[in-house]
Amino acid sequence: MKVIRGKPLSPGYGVGRAVVLGAARLCLPQYRIEPAQVEAEHRRLQQALDRSREELERLQARVMAELGHEVADIFSAHLAFLRDKQFVERVKEHVAQNLVNVEQACRAVITDLAQTLASVDDEYLREREQDVRDMGRRVLRHLARHAGPGLAELPPESVIVARELLPSELMELTRDHVAALVTEQGGWTSHAAILARSLGVPAVTGAQQATAEIEPGARLLVDGEAGMVWIVPSEEDLARFTVCKERYEQAASLAAAEERQACVTRDGVPIRLYANIARPQEAVEVARHYLDGVGLFRTEYLFLGESEPPGFERQREAYRLAAELLAGRPLVLRTLDLGADKNPPYLAARFPVNPSLGLRGLRLCLAAEGLFRTQLRAILANFPRYDVRILFPMVLGAGDLQRALAVLRSVAAEVGLERLPPVGALVETPSAVFTIAEITRHVDFLSIGTNDLTQYVLAADRNALEMFEDCSILHPAVLRAVKTVVQAAAAARRPVCVCGEAAGDPAVARLLVGLGVRELSMSPALAPRVRQLLRASVCAELEHLAQRALDCDDPDGVRKLLHGGISGELPSPGTVPPTARPASPVQS
Repeated sequence: MKVIRGKPLSPGYGVGRAVVLGAARLCLPQYRIEPAQVEAEHRRLQQALDRSREELERLQARVMAELGHEVADIFSAHLAFLRDKQFVERVKEHVAQNLVNVEQACRAVITDLAQTLASVDDEYLREREQDVRDMGRRVLRHLARHAGPGLAELPPESVIVARELLPSELMELTRDHVAALVTEQGGWTSHAAILARSLGVPAVTGAQQATAEIEPGARLLVDGEAGMVWIVPSEEDLARFTVCKERYEQAASLAAAEERQACVTRDGVPIRLYANIARPQEAVEVARHYLDGVGLFRTEYLFLGESEPPGFERQREAYRLAAELLAGRPLVLRTLDLGADKNPPYLAARFPVNPSLGLRGLRLCLAAEGLFRTQLRAILANFPRYDVRILFPMVLGAGDLQRALAVLRSVAAEVGLERLPPVGALVETPSAVFTIAEITRHVDFLSIGTNDLTQYVLAADRNALEMFEDCSILHPAVLRAVKTVVQAAAAARRPVCVCGEAAGDPAVARLLVGLGVRELSMSPALAPRVRQLLRASVCAELEHLAQRALDCDDPDGVRKLLHGGISGELPSPGTVPPTARPASPVQS
């Protein structure tokens, strides 16, 4: 028996036989053309785009019927690429300037776009590279008149092993025949991951050399909780794994049944759970998971992938739609967090790319004041009819915060508003932690962005947070920074919410509550497990746990505390391992 360790992508336990998908590339012709043939190549491109669009629309309709509108909307990004005039014009220009066939031109443009996205620091944008390649593969297939991926005819209990799976490939699979997914590449926020979780398919990613080391037909055990894959397990391993699987299914059923229950600890401390979203349609998940509202709307994704920024009307309507779907629950709108790696074309000329730091967050809002004012007008247009709240990103201190507030008051005066919606500061930098007392005097609430705060406190590339266990929110230095903010907020009687993805990890959520956090915002799909564990916890014990964590020397010590167990803790689905396995690191 051999064990491959990866990262959990979609929870659950799967048992089946390996179906190893090769990495063979589509064979495309390459040849030179004459100038007189350029128009014919352009027509071939348009025909392939039309066929791809028709195919995607059929696929989207199927997904909508099976999984609902919000999941089907994933394919809207693919359709948008197909309608993108800039993409089409770039391919046509490549054909005309280089006098090559359209397959070559299309592949070159797609490769360039994908490489650009893959190089950015933002995880969400990095994983949009998948969408570009998925769309590109579809168009190229139609140009080459290739029959397609042919993944629909799989035997029951298949465990798909692949370098990666693209969203449309995943939807080709017959769900009842797929026991689990194992990929070498892919991230938590990728559309393939979202689809896997929506379909309820256990999935592990980051399984290095899986396609080389796993033989077709080999029996596999896939643990989507810990990110582990067992190859050719013994009967004893299978028996132990089955116990884990049964425990997980029981716990999942219990968590779903408890979603209607208030998130209150056993000793009566209420915890508010909110959703992180990036598109207005995702607000429907708030009601589905009985959450208290949206704690973080990443509005910058309305501004990316466009040749020009969205105007007032488009933004106003996007915010209105999200607020309408929330039916009276609060909507916290983070103003533009552009800059650094999130640098759309219309800003690139003015603000050069610097993935590590650069002009970003609130500094960029103040530097690009025209964009900032338009966004504030669009937000204020929905107030006071809706409970919208404004969150300024990457605040450095009271100085830049007051300048932003002055702009907000100016815009409010222009539109005739006498009072402002609640305004908050997002604490993501050491400077904000050190000046938190001054910041609290100017805001109605605080939020903590654990992703960036961890990066800047530990002086680490955010990509390294996935590679090195020391680069984690569990580092005592980061925990002490969180505690400092929580104490300052309590002294000023300001609510504080943790809106980094770490809040969606049940073990970390428990630690944050112990530090004094009473509001957590996360991906909606993660909320049931967080609610379940917090409802089974005693806040007084969590506070004791947090104090011990603050006294630790390194993240490993904190991990041992989290996995050591305290009274009231629910049994973890992975507590009965098939073999003695290393402790799974908590991912932040």
